[in-house]
Amino acid sequence: MNVAVEPLSRANIRKIAKDLRKVIGCEDIPYFPIVQFIEWVLANPENSMEFEFELVEPDEMQDTYGTTNTGRNIMRIRSDVYDRAVQDSPRDRFTLCHELGHYLLHQPEYVSYARGNVPAYRSPEWQANTFAAELMAPRELIMNMSIEEIMKNCGMSRQAATIQFNEVHK
Repeated sequence: MNVAVEPLSRANIRKIAKDLRKVIGCEDIPYFPIVQFIEWVLANPENSMEFEFELVEPDEMQDTYGTTNTGRNIMRIRSDVYDRAVQDSPRDRFTLCHELGHYLLHQPEYVSYARGNVPAYRSPEWQANTFAAELMAPRELIMNMSIEEIMKNCGMSRQAATIQFNEVHK
């Protein structure tokens, strides 16, 4: 059994990421401060949102880097992944952005079970990956950048920067 979510195109997801960047005042800054966003905005106890952020030991999560339960507003991240994200590891920053995508895009009322293959635009994993890429490297900021510049300026891995570069230059 597969999970399907409400359909979202890359353009829809791009707008959501762009709006988030605008709300927090970093629409013109290539490097999205995901660690600070999670700590200061989402997990801030003074915030009116009931959001719980939990660091979990690697042996408890094993091969899973992070999970987000939108029904309970809990994001769980392996502690080693979080520690590397704090140290600006591109892959681990992407993981945090990916989990944020699940949190923002996949509230329980929009998730259902599906038989057979789910098209990409209804796949929660594709949507979360697309959100992470658009949040980390917004189209309008990387239009004139090379893959290496995207990696450096946006804090992305070569693989993620290449995918985003190719999407922008289709």
